[in-house]
Amino acid sequence: MFLFSQPFLFGTDKSGNRVVSWRVWLLIWIVPGLFVLAALGLLAEAGYRQLSTVPGTGEVVRVYEWEGETPFDKGRMNYGPVFRYEFQPGEMTEASTGKSHPGWNFEIGTRMPIRYTPNRKVNVMLPGGHNWAVPGVIGLFALMMALPAWWGHRRVRRWQRG
Repeated sequence: MFLFSQPFLFGTDKSGNRVVSWRVWLLIWIVPGLFVLAALGLLAEAGYRQLSTVPGTGEVVRVYEWEGETPFDKGRMNYGPVFRYEFQPGEMTEASTGKSHPGWNFEIGTRMPIRYTPNRKVNVMLPGGHNWAVPGVIGLFALMMALPAWWGHRRVRRWQRG
């Protein structure tokens, strides 16, 4: 049986050849692979949100504020604006972004570009690079993890060749 016919990680077979188990390759490449899959999934989700929304103009009607609780924003105020926009011709509605940011303390009455889903009343999206930041950061982590994995892969191959 293939799963148990090889040494658990690596070793030497009866003829003296160095053998590397599939488990070694899994251990070397699992973390970068998972980070790549996560980055691709988040990139697809951000792309879908971009493609499934339409541009519009929203007017800030309220801004919620609260103090940050995470290590990244502790001691800073976060703001979550609520926008009024025309959902269908003649039908106004309100929605927030569902996110907060210290720089989103907009004046009440400010009109700004938003993106909204035309067939459902859900959170609106503020256009900008922040929508693509999470997939980008996860992709950078994948790249950082791939470099040591590539180095480990080369070391194991060199050992295997003898």
